[in-house]
Amino acid sequence: MKPLTPFLIATFGLAACAVHAAETLSVVPDSAQALGTVGGRFANLHDASAVRVAPANILQITEPQVLFNTGAWNGDIRLDSNTSGSVKMSQSWVYPASLYAVLPVVPEKLAFGFGISTPFGLAFTFPKDMPVGPGVGAGLRHNLPFEARLVAVDFTPVIAFEVTDTLTMAAGLDIVYSQFTMGRIYPWGVWGGGDPDGEIQIKGDGWGLGGYLGASWEFAPGHRFGFIGRLPIRINYSGRTETVGMPGANPGLMASGTSTTSHFGTDMTFPGSIAVGYGVDVTDRLTLGFDFQWSDNSSHDDIPLNLGNNQPLLFGQSAAVLGWQDSIDLGFGATYKLDQNWRMRCGYLFSENSQPENNYLPSAAGYDRHVFGVGVGWKGRTNSVDLAYAFVYNPIRTIGSAATPAFNGNYKHQWHVLSLSLTHRF
Repeated sequence: MKPLTPFLIATFGLAACAVHAAETLSVVPDSAQALGTVGGRFANLHDASAVRVAPANILQITEPQVLFNTGAWNGDIRLDSNTSGSVKMSQSWVYPASLYAVLPVVPEKLAFGFGISTPFGLAFTFPKDMPVGPGVGAGLRHNLPFEARLVAVDFTPVIAFEVTDTLTMAAGLDIVYSQFTMGRIYPWGVWGGGDPDGEIQIKGDGWGLGGYLGASWEFAPGHRFGFIGRLPIRINYSGRTETVGMPGANPGLMASGTSTTSHFGTDMTFPGSIAVGYGVDVTDRLTLGFDFQWSDNSSHDDIPLNLGNNQPLLFGQSAAVLGWQDSIDLGFGATYKLDQNWRMRCGYLFSENSQPENNYLPSAAGYDRHVFGVGVGWKGRTNSVDLAYAFVYNPIRTIGSAATPAFNGNYKHQWHVLSLSLTHRF
């Protein structure tokens, strides 16, 4: 049992779901306008996706509008382990989507908004025939989940209102439904005997509730500050654990009381954050933005795990301790008006790594991230079309002191992101 015990829980992939969601997919915004100005959007974003990103800004939307976003993500993720070979993500495409609507009740004084989006999410698959490594329970095959999928759908009602001629505020709710599926190879031989490998599959879902506040202050003509504060969201998951290939004649398993199915429960916390942005209209055509965000990633510190009567499969462990650190994002963005209808955009965002080396997880790989975005937009009388591309570059990270030796090595993790947004005004 010893080779599998020290890091079995963390490598079940449950910690990966929460961490990866907080650090990766949530970093890149979903609308093309926001993606094009990725590091300078908090004070300048004026499409309906501001419902979630910069809620006070929806007061500047003077006509009812609906915004639909769709995207295509292509990941290039690879681990070259020092002791256990190499592995690459086998299914590299992800297709998120979102929908937002804004209703101005009293133009520029009172507005309601609503959004449906997936701000936290994870989808990765690795081949099941990953390298085994020396010894039972060693190597990537027995320590890295071959599948982990997390979906967090956020329903966001918001109200924005005028406080003074130069100050607007907003308040909203994050009503989140989350579901995940995880699968990993399990070496039944750690219980003694020559039993072949099998699988453990976990499915669970749950709801969480959070809230957020926003403000926009035009402190001088053409100069604005934006503020967004978001509470953490805790979700209690409940579901089932199913085993594949559990040997029925294994004395150790028979004595432990384990079974082919059992209850599963845990809770995860998606991090809160505080963000500020500065926007300036340099000319009638050129607008610049500068953003700063602090994220409470240390909320991932302890993730309890309850497998019911299959708890013995965790060898007495009952929680995954991650030890993540809070992090910051910094960036800028620019928009240039070519004429009445066309806009060009560009932006850059730096996102600080928050995962220490000693408890590093390949399935939740942490890096200092660099996001480069460009975009173009066309605005007609009642319809708008925006398109953006971003390259998410993570410098290769070398890990040499991970608690699980198989996780020591070089990590490559990059994304190509394409976003299309369609807006209709009524």
